[in-house]
Amino acid sequence: MSLNLAGVNFTAENVEHAVLQFYQSKATQETHQWLTVAQISPQAWNFSWDLMQQNKAPEVQFFGASCLALKVSRGWNELKLEEVPNLRKRLLDTVIAYTGPKIVLTRICVAVSGLVIHSIGITWEDPIKDLMNMFQPLITAENLRPLLLLLELFTVIPEEFSTILLSSQRKKEVRSNLSRNLKEMIQFLMQVLSQQNNSEVSRQACKSIQAWVQFGVPLQESEPLIELLLAATHDEELADVAFESLSSMVTDPETHKYPHHLMDLLKRLLPLDKILYEYMNEGSYECAVPILSLFISFGESHSRLLIDWATESQEGRDCVLRMISAILAASSCPAQFPTQETISEMPFGFWYILQDDIIACEPEQYQMCVAIFGPVYTALVQTMLVKSMYDPKDNVAWTADQRESFRCYRTDVADTIMYSFNILRDGLLQTLLHNLDNSIRACLASEAAWPALESCLHAWYAVAESLADSEEEEPNPLLSLFLSKLPVIPFSKNIRVYSTVLDCIGGFSDWLAMAPQLLPHVTPIVTAALANQELSLAATMALKDMSRDCNESMQPYAGQVIEAIHHAIQSENLQSNEIIRLMYPLGEMLSLMPSQEILPRLEPIVAPHLQMLNTLGTAPNKQSDPQIRAKVIFVLKLMSTLFQTLNISRRADDQPESETSRPTDSHGEPAQQPVLVIVKQCLPLLHSICDHNANDPEIINSVCMLLKQSVSTLQADVRPLTQDVVNLTMACYRVSPQPSALDLVKQFFILYGRDADMEAPLKGLLSELCALTIRTIQSGATMSDHTELIDCFFAMLAQVLKKQVGLFVNNSELDSNILVQCAIHSLTMPEQHPVKSAATFLTHLVTVSRETESLVPLVNVNGENLFMQIMRCIGGEANRTFLDYYTDILLALSKKYFDNLCNYLNTMVRTPNFPSEICTKEQKEAFARTVLRERANKRKLQETVREFALICRGLITSEYAAQLIQLGL
Repeated sequence: MSLNLAGVNFTAENVEHAVLQFYQSKATQETHQWLTVAQISPQAWNFSWDLMQQNKAPEVQFFGASCLALKVSRGWNELKLEEVPNLRKRLLDTVIAYTGPKIVLTRICVAVSGLVIHSIGITWEDPIKDLMNMFQPLITAENLRPLLLLLELFTVIPEEFSTILLSSQRKKEVRSNLSRNLKEMIQFLMQVLSQQNNSEVSRQACKSIQAWVQFGVPLQESEPLIELLLAATHDEELADVAFESLSSMVTDPETHKYPHHLMDLLKRLLPLDKILYEYMNEGSYECAVPILSLFISFGESHSRLLIDWATESQEGRDCVLRMISAILAASSCPAQFPTQETISEMPFGFWYILQDDIIACEPEQYQMCVAIFGPVYTALVQTMLVKSMYDPKDNVAWTADQRESFRCYRTDVADTIMYSFNILRDGLLQTLLHNLDNSIRACLASEAAWPALESCLHAWYAVAESLADSEEEEPNPLLSLFLSKLPVIPFSKNIRVYSTVLDCIGGFSDWLAMAPQLLPHVTPIVTAALANQELSLAATMALKDMSRDCNESMQPYAGQVIEAIHHAIQSENLQSNEIIRLMYPLGEMLSLMPSQEILPRLEPIVAPHLQMLNTLGTAPNKQSDPQIRAKVIFVLKLMSTLFQTLNISRRADDQPESETSRPTDSHGEPAQQPVLVIVKQCLPLLHSICDHNANDPEIINSVCMLLKQSVSTLQADVRPLTQDVVNLTMACYRVSPQPSALDLVKQFFILYGRDADMEAPLKGLLSELCALTIRTIQSGATMSDHTELIDCFFAMLAQVLKKQVGLFVNNSELDSNILVQCAIHSLTMPEQHPVKSAATFLTHLVTVSRETESLVPLVNVNGENLFMQIMRCIGGEANRTFLDYYTDILLALSKKYFDNLCNYLNTMVRTPNFPSEICTKEQKEAFARTVLRERANKRKLQETVREFALICRGLITSEYAAQLIQLGL
């Protein structure tokens, strides 16, 4: 059967045929699409009933019921008011008479629920009461089906209310109507629960209670219900649903208004901890989940109250600590995660919320909390140290999913220890030091004791992340004590321990800078691991961190580090990314050496790579070999990373460039930058690579990135090579325009834009760049084919226009009109970054033009076209999340070209069906008045544009729109 989406008449027969085809392993994307259209078609109101006939195949009945439920839920506005009573009668007759599959009956109940929600208080005054009156006479001791059906409906109605799309006002009305039935409903359900011995009925009644408590059962009136639910927790078949109902009650947003009743409820729940402990002791961890979930839900929802209770009275403290102890017991589950248990990960959120509320307390209460909850968090840390240990057998039998779960679990453990530090501070460091000493001794006695040592080091690494944001200027003595122990840790015989030691060194690198006396002890640990294939990832990252944070302090060890890097690269044990990463510390260390030693030390390390680049990058007929291509790109990236840090002209962040210090050579002259020497030697090679790989965008991009990094490092020192670098860049750009080339050339525009001698060549460069880029953009099928190029192009132009506007002035070779038109056209692109860059360029152009007379005609000529494009974007042709970019242009026009803007707005108001067929002339006039009035208040103008955009899209009357305006979307 070939299905054509166009002009199909959806009938019960052809829909049934399509459904059977879909379920008989002959499904195609076309069939799926056809059925999706059928579901939302107006004919679905009719064919759904035929498909639900009980003589049809079950899958056909299910599709029919699903169609009807979908139409009632989302297509309600298609119904006329007078059609609703007939729909109600037909639906209720169907639900009573239906005896087919349960899954189909559930979908019919969903349809009835949607009907109830849409019509309650409008065409159906009291559906809950009417449903009770309709079904109760049908219920007998022998026939409980009507009761089960009624309970199913009473369960689905609140669930459907939570998911159905309604306006805010209608949502309030429906909630109010349903809430009025809450008391009667709970009494009915309690009666069913207490009188019925049928387990299926009791279970469904519990589900209904869980669904209805979302409407806020008042705690002061809930004593009988709580009693009933607590009693149900002892019934194996009802326990799960009863616990979920209790959880729903304690998490209701209104419950915090009744702290005394919450405390009473907590006292009633606490005896459940005995059952929890029994399950834990038996190893029945999954059975403990419902009770644990209830305690965690209570704690997460009322953590602030827990703190208040614990700090106000002894009784409150005892209750709170008893509940927290039960949660701590779950975190301390004496089994291996995730192979033997999974409940110990459940409380992570609770521990975070509790500490977050503790540190938000006033100082006096905070001190009390530290005294009360400090021991709990200390015990938690001890627990985490045990739970995060690796299996001594190295998890060899674990599946990939289990390994990944444990990796994520250890991340959560590290976060929890980090949160604990916020409360325990030095107490945590002392605990970890004590554990470190014990685990070192145990490891010295037996190599098999390594998991405890590794776990403790992992905890220290977590603390490093917490301390990274601290404002302490002096190293903590306890921290210095830990760092001093790193060299004596017996890590050499275990890869995991060694790797975690390296993580710690990298994590504490900024603190090592404050304790440079430790560097001679920890640096060898890192350098010794560089050539180890299993440790190279952690070692290269640690060395990078150390070279960045301890730069000046590492000068005495620079030679040692350079030799280690050389040895590691020669070992051929490193991955390509690790060799590239090593170039960062290599550049840092070389920069600390005497200037005359830098190149001799660097040459043996990079010369083999440059020779390989010379051989492979310029070899004819080998460009298509993926291995050769990967090696060429690898060397280019390697050199680019090296140039990032190889800089002998260092200055502080706040030091002006004129005060930059420069080492001198043997003649007392300022030493030449090593990067300048290398780039000068490599330029012919780079030219050759570009010539031989002109059609390889990735290689050309890598060359441009290398040159860009060179210019960034050299700054004004690049001047002798400027012409060569620009020639090479433009040669690359002519063949394959790359965004990185634009970023590179942008630096020259900013460096030399005010240099009179450079004005003419820079204008010519700008003109050629613009012409090439425009030609490339026009060559694509759509502008989205060149998203990144357009983004970088207009970002570059915006910077030039902002800082070096003279390059645009009196530039006869530059077709400014084409640039502006391209930017205007880019505003409708679906991608965010090019739209933002184009809008920024246009905003700067409008703003700067008033101070640059020669640019005024450019804005005058293109102004109306720009404005109309903005209005089309606002009216619906562009993504609504880009509205603020368009607002910036409108604001610039309002400030700088107010008279023009008045004319543009008048044209917009007079143009019919513009910018949207939906908005009226009055709405456009109101928008125009507001735009002209808000010349200084950017926030107000943004709100106006957002609101008008929603009007143009027909969304302004929806609650969704109101929320969007409020959120600034």
